[in-house]
Amino acid sequence: MMLLRVILFLSLACGLSHAAEATSKDPKATPPSEVAKAATPAPAPPASAVITDADMQKIKADPRLPGIALSEGISQVTGTAISPLLGVSAVGAWKYIQTPAHQRHLLPWYCNPWAWGMGLGLVALVLLKDVFGAATPTLVKKPLDFAELFEDKLSALVASTAFVPLVALAMAQVNAIPVQDPATSMVTPAELGLATATPQLAFLEIPWVRVAIYTPVMIVSFLVVWLSSHAINVLIALSPFRLVDAALKFSKLCLLLLVTGASLIHPLLGLVVCLPIIGLAAYLSGWAFRFTVFGTIFGWDLLFFRKAESGDLKEGVRCFTARKSHGLPVRTYGKLKVNALGMHVFHHRSWLILPAREVALDQPLDGVTRGLLHPTITRSDLQGRPRAAFLLSPRYRHCVDEVGDHLGIQNFSESPMRRGVAAVKVWFTDVAMASRTLVVERGNVSANAPGQPLPRLQ
Repeated sequence: MMLLRVILFLSLACGLSHAAEATSKDPKATPPSEVAKAATPAPAPPASAVITDADMQKIKADPRLPGIALSEGISQVTGTAISPLLGVSAVGAWKYIQTPAHQRHLLPWYCNPWAWGMGLGLVALVLLKDVFGAATPTLVKKPLDFAELFEDKLSALVASTAFVPLVALAMAQVNAIPVQDPATSMVTPAELGLATATPQLAFLEIPWVRVAIYTPVMIVSFLVVWLSSHAINVLIALSPFRLVDAALKFSKLCLLLLVTGASLIHPLLGLVVCLPIIGLAAYLSGWAFRFTVFGTIFGWDLLFFRKAESGDLKEGVRCFTARKSHGLPVRTYGKLKVNALGMHVFHHRSWLILPAREVALDQPLDGVTRGLLHPTITRSDLQGRPRAAFLLSPRYRHCVDEVGDHLGIQNFSESPMRRGVAAVKVWFTDVAMASRTLVVERGNVSANAPGQPLPRLQ
């Protein structure tokens, strides 16, 4: 939970530190009033900008570069957010191949062959798991799917703190380079800089201001897209159906190919594709964040066989809302407690970092259902039927009675799936015992009365 709580803070802090360090090494920026007057290209930026000879040729040849650089950066960030490990590794490998050998030492860390080589190796292992996992039992494949969730979180943390800020820095520095001589360029002087078009916006021509704007915007865009993409991984890990897993994997692959293909056709086309994706991801960010927390806690408890202790119950029962009620959306994470008045209350923090809020439950909780993987707290509806109210963490599946005592609930039941598994277990036990009895009786008949018929299995 600490990883999920501090990922945004670390991303912004590390991103701004990268930007501040890089801009502090830059030479003094050219005044905005001299941009339109300059007849020669500006000097190349330092090594931290990672602008190679090929980049400089592109700068001189393409008068639309400021918009192109912005489009390429947004496409890289969006594609990396969909699959952080693959995105960072692919961008690093491509940049390494396209850079002349004598300038490769200037490239950032993700362009090192060790970095993108190991990344692509891990991607190959995940691909093998998906290909051959279809033929493996669910009990073997699902733990690997949950392990992939934590790999995706770690990759996103690395990308948001050490990759996205460098992309934003490159975007800001490339956009700061005048593209052509105004006397011969198709670009008018007003298009060369905001300072010549709007003097009030002259401060935007300062490199560190541009970096300070690009960096948080790119990090937030990365995080909202990654949350929605990661929610697909959570669905894959929780789904018990192989066909659903394959469909979700295919949809994610198609989305990644759409972003990559559109950007390769033309950067502006990539921008047109990426902006709706970022907008939709921002709209779904709340749902995706709650689902990410849900999958993280369930995966952590199941992978590491977590069991609740007595001290955990004293602090409250960790759970998720099973349905929308009391102004709380579905899968809101918090703790169930009993206050001094004997009422059930639900403590939670929006986005896990905002101030704590306590919600008193006006309808009492009157049942606990033992599930196959996790317990469920229920409340009866108007017809007296139990309805799921809160989904407990899997760590409580071994102490359901203690949870009921802590919350003052005495009604316990078994879920249909748990009853079905128990019935199948009893059936297999009966068949095994009957077969063993038959073998023993057959041996007795063969030893004592060789000519008698074998007894029938009842």
